[in-house]
Amino acid sequence: MPSTSRCLPFLLAGGRGARLFELTSAQCKPALSFGSGEGRIVDFILAAAERAQFENLFVATQYRPNDLCKHLNRHWAHGFAKGISVRDGEFLSPYGYRGTADALRCNITALDAYAPRDVMVLSGDHVLDIDLEQLLAHHRGHGLPVTVAATPVPLSQARGFGIFDLDADGEVFGFAEKPAEPQPMQGDPERALASTGIYVFDWIWLKQVLREAPGRPSTRHDFGQDILPLALREAALSVYRLPDSSDGQSAYWRDVGSLDAYRRAQLDFAAEVPPVALPKTMQRAQTDCIDSIAEGTVFLPGSKIGRRCQIRNAIVGSGVRLPDGFRAGYDAEEDARFFRRTPEGTLLITAEMMERRNAALRKTTARAPIHRVPRMTALTSLEG
Repeated sequence: MPSTSRCLPFLLAGGRGARLFELTSAQCKPALSFGSGEGRIVDFILAAAERAQFENLFVATQYRPNDLCKHLNRHWAHGFAKGISVRDGEFLSPYGYRGTADALRCNITALDAYAPRDVMVLSGDHVLDIDLEQLLAHHRGHGLPVTVAATPVPLSQARGFGIFDLDADGEVFGFAEKPAEPQPMQGDPERALASTGIYVFDWIWLKQVLREAPGRPSTRHDFGQDILPLALREAALSVYRLPDSSDGQSAYWRDVGSLDAYRRAQLDFAAEVPPVALPKTMQRAQTDCIDSIAEGTVFLPGSKIGRRCQIRNAIVGSGVRLPDGFRAGYDAEEDARFFRRTPEGTLLITAEMMERRNAALRKTTARAPIHRVPRMTALTSLEG
């Protein structure tokens, strides 16, 4: 029996990713392309689950799940001996899943059918390298009902995450979800310890908490807002810190929920040696082109670029065709006329944006005044 026996992985894959704007207008964030080939963001956690030899996988979907489901069936279904079960929130509740914890509450009966000892909640929208067998071993070894995988992040970015306070022995004494003033790690004033959104729960404990949740008037149906604070009050919470890499760097974990973070993470995977192993569906990100200049730019699968182009700090979306001589990323005011530009300087170019730009340029050309050259007349010299 694999070490993950009687642990059921539950993949949360229903989020839209609103800060990715037009990139997720037609599909959920986990199904967004990453790297080249047929890779998607969700493939990193799916590869980790496959390596851990889980027999089943339970997937909760909600926002535009079609592409994700096709991808799961095509590339990952055979990796789980007893299959993948997908439950869409819009079919289970008139409200859909109202939060991360609500996704499990709505599926309590279905999860009970697996008779799990533990439930491991996985996030489908992060780029990371994690050993899920080690995480489960930590959880079972500590004997507490709740374990959260965590990793250090720069203190300047910590407001966007759930942040833990640990004592010198590694015991949890504080937790705050997206705090206005994050607490740095002891002995490391430049970093804070952030939740990765990956949890392991004793199923009996979690099931009881979820059933009581609707009776709490203040509940937000969320793990970070509700479940983890409750576990901390009950002294039921432990933290598993992702191990550092061999060179002493923090484990690779990236929240790619914004255009800037998505572009930067893609650039990491354009290197000759990527920061973590690529999933089987994925190849290195495409960041260069022939006969053109591209700096800090990612070309998503299905995009094409002409000759003599200059482009900087951009995400070029699927289906985009950049004409010869195209230039972007150098004039913020001009870029903002047609494309989405973040305050940090990342430029998003989609096929629809290019269509609007081309239409505007055609209209401008059609309206341009025609300057006629006056006809030359013969001059007669008068003498006398």
